[in-house]
Amino acid sequence: MGELVNALQDMGLSMNEAKAYQALLRRGPANGYEISKRSGITRSVIYGVLDRLVDKGYALAVDSDPVVYAPLPPSQLVKRYRETYESNIERLECGLKRIASGLDAENYILGVAGYDDTIRKARELIRGAEREVVVSAWGSDCVPLQDELRAAEQAGRTVILFCHSKVPFRVGAIYEYGLAEEIIRQKWPARRIMVAADCRTALIGDIRPDADLGIVTSNPMIVQMAVEHVILDILHLAQLKKGIGDLAERIKTGEDYRRVIEEEHGRLGLGGQPLPTPIPVAIPAGR
Repeated sequence: MGELVNALQDMGLSMNEAKAYQALLRRGPANGYEISKRSGITRSVIYGVLDRLVDKGYALAVDSDPVVYAPLPPSQLVKRYRETYESNIERLECGLKRIASGLDAENYILGVAGYDDTIRKARELIRGAEREVVVSAWGSDCVPLQDELRAAEQAGRTVILFCHSKVPFRVGAIYEYGLAEEIIRQKWPARRIMVAADCRTALIGDIRPDADLGIVTSNPMIVQMAVEHVILDILHLAQLKKGIGDLAERIKTGEDYRRVIEEEHGRLGLGGQPLPTPIPVAIPAGR
């Protein structure tokens, strides 16, 4: 019966009130002395407790000598709790909607901590997409998303994957370099993952050896930049394949990647102009 006392306390009764109501339920109507004995509440306290139960509607006082107390039937108590909480939930829902309608969701940037949380949020975005899913990730990080990606495709969503390595399953439109992940790791120690749903919400994360970092946002500027980054990656891949052919045959190391990129940029007439480096640049000490 300790669980009943705890539940009644969760519903707003004090411990003594819960014990007294429980004692009334055990043996039915009783006077204050009897309830004191059954509940373990001292006689100096029990009458104040019973008066509060009557005031709150948990008990009825029968005018007799001595006064006899009867519990509110359990079915009526449960009905009252249910009606009260349903009413409160409705008021809470209405109030929250009124407040939320005035918020600017575009300004929100939520942090994502850890690999599991990153994958969980990526799955949520894919499941929530209504039109299009765009993913940029390493092949090994696409694997935990494959069920959601296949379900999205089967539901008629456009699914687009970009990958510097190789995606080990087929779904939607896949654009991949096909490089071994150990080669990519020489260029980028962090594994970048980006998932965009309907170009409205995006997850952007870095999976690092020391710590995983990520954000989820509906800020249109950030989401558009992320999606456009994937578009440019796809166009760049197409241009490289057109000029070079099988990238996996030409690129065996991280240095090969830099050399191939520079050669292709030179072939396109961009060699004389500065371009962003495809790998992190070491910053001299003191700068």
